[in-house]
Amino acid sequence: MSYLIARGDDGREIAVSLIEPAEIGRGDKDFTIVVRTTGDTISLGITDTTVSKNHARIYTESGRLMLQDLGSKNGTLLNDSPLPGWRSRKGSDPVEIMENSNVKFGYNTCVRITLGERTLTPEEWRRIQKNSG
Repeated sequence: MSYLIARGDDGREIAVSLIEPAEIGRGDKDFTIVVRTTGDTISLGITDTTVSKNHARIYTESGRLMLQDLGSKNGTLLNDSPLPGWRSRKGSDPVEIMENSNVKFGYNTCVRITLGERTLTPEEWRRIQKNSG
């Protein structure tokens, strides 16, 4: 299973499983960054005015985890490089996310993507569970 891991503004780490397609963007009422999946919205605890409401999508295609900018104003970086074909308000071509990729939405929101069931150690899980409660 793959995870998106973010450090919130308060220093807590939030882990979101990427079992199904997820969209990343601003919340409906403020500039808090959320991950939307089918029937669920999870706050990352990050406030960022440079992230678009519907900024990017992470999904699985042919067994590969993919990332695509959905036409954000300020772009998405994968390991410090803009997504291929990205243009403001037009989006990008999809790109495969590799193990321990760093993704930056807008100018300030940085997350880490981990792949596979054994990516997070028990110590990492304990720290995440401790900080999210």
